[in-house]
Amino acid sequence: MTQPEPLSAMRQAYQERTLGATRAREKGVPVVAYLGNATPVELIVAAGAFPLLMSGDPGEATPLAEQFLDDDFDGDLKSVYQRIVGGYYNMADLIVIPRSSNGHLYLYYFLLETRRMLPDQPFPEVVLFDVLNTPYWSTGQYVFKRMVALKARLEKLGGRAIGEAELRDAIATVNRSRAALQDLNAARREGRIQGADMLAATGAAGFAGPVAGAALARAVLAQASSQAPGAGMRLMVKGAPHDNAAFYELVEALGAVIVADDHVSGERSFEHLVDEGIEPIAALTQHYHLHAPGIRSFPQATQDRRFIEIVEQARVEGVVFFHDEFDDTLGWDYPEQKRLLDERGIPSVFLQQQSYRAPDRAAQEAAIRALLERKAP
Repeated sequence: MTQPEPLSAMRQAYQERTLGATRAREKGVPVVAYLGNATPVELIVAAGAFPLLMSGDPGEATPLAEQFLDDDFDGDLKSVYQRIVGGYYNMADLIVIPRSSNGHLYLYYFLLETRRMLPDQPFPEVVLFDVLNTPYWSTGQYVFKRMVALKARLEKLGGRAIGEAELRDAIATVNRSRAALQDLNAARREGRIQGADMLAATGAAGFAGPVAGAALARAVLAQASSQAPGAGMRLMVKGAPHDNAAFYELVEALGAVIVADDHVSGERSFEHLVDEGIEPIAALTQHYHLHAPGIRSFPQATQDRRFIEIVEQARVEGVVFFHDEFDDTLGWDYPEQKRLLDERGIPSVFLQQQSYRAPDRAAQEAAIRALLERKAP
C-alpha cells in the first residue's frame, strides 16, 4: 500500500484526531484525554497510556452545551464540553483538565455538575490538574504536590508504579517531539512551510501522540528543506487559540506568509523543553509551573517582551490580533502590545469578538487585505 507523502500524512493526522487513540485502545493501551498544553503529557506517557489532546469543532452542533453552559462560555470550550458529554471521547479511560484558565476551571466544574444531572449520560472520569502560574516559590511547591497527586492517579490507571526510569524516558520522548516542532518552526521562519501546516503539525503532535508527531514533523521538515522560500508579507497571528486551520488558510490564500504565532495552540506550546538533567518530578513541576503557555500570565510585561522578541526574530512585518467572541482577558493586553508595535513601525489589525462557529469570513478577508496594503515598500 502506498504511503501518503509527508504533508498529506501530517494533515491527515490533524484531521483524523482520535485515530491514534482508537488504535491504541484496540491494542489494550489505556487512553488519557487532556485539554490544552498545561497537562504534563510526560506523566501520561510514563504510565503507559496514550495521550490524546482534546479539541473542539466549529462545524458541530452543541445542544447539550447550549442547555447546560453559560451563554458567555468560549465557543471552543462549548464544543469540547459537547464532545465529552456526548460521548465523542468515550474511548478515553480518563480526562485531565488543567486549571490554566478560568474557562478550563469552569468547564471542569460544569462537567462534575453534568455528571450529577445526567447520570445516564456516560463519559469518562474527569480530574483537575490544578496548575498555577504565578512565578513564586510557594506556587511551585503547590504545583509539585499536584504533580505527585496526578502521578498517583495515573499509577492507579496503569496498575503499576511509575519509576524514575519511566519518567526520564517519557520526558525524553516528549522533548524529542517538541524539538522536532522547533526545527520545523525554523523552516516556517524561512517561509519553507506555510503557517497553516505549522499549526497542523503542532496539533498533530497532540492528536497522534509524541512519537508519531515527532516522526511526522521530521518527515515534513525533510521535504520542506528542498522548497524555495515563499514570498508575501510576513505576518504573526496573536491572541485566541485556533483549533482548526481555516483562518490561517484564508490569510495565506491572500498572499501573506504566517511566519510566527503567539497563542496557546501555536509555537509557544513547544518553545521550552523539560530539563532532563534534574530529578524528573521537579523538572516537570518547573516546566509546567513556569513555561506552560496560558492566556493569562504574570507578570504580563514579561510576556509582552517575549512577544516582541518573537516579532523581531521572525522579521514580522504585520500582526493580526485575533480575539474570540467572549474574550475577557486578552483584550486588556492589546493596547500595550499595539503600542510596542507602533513604536517599531509594524502595522497591525485587531479582529475583535470573532465568532467560533460562524465567523464573518468576508470581514476577516477585508481586514487582512487592508493590512497587506500597509506593507512597507
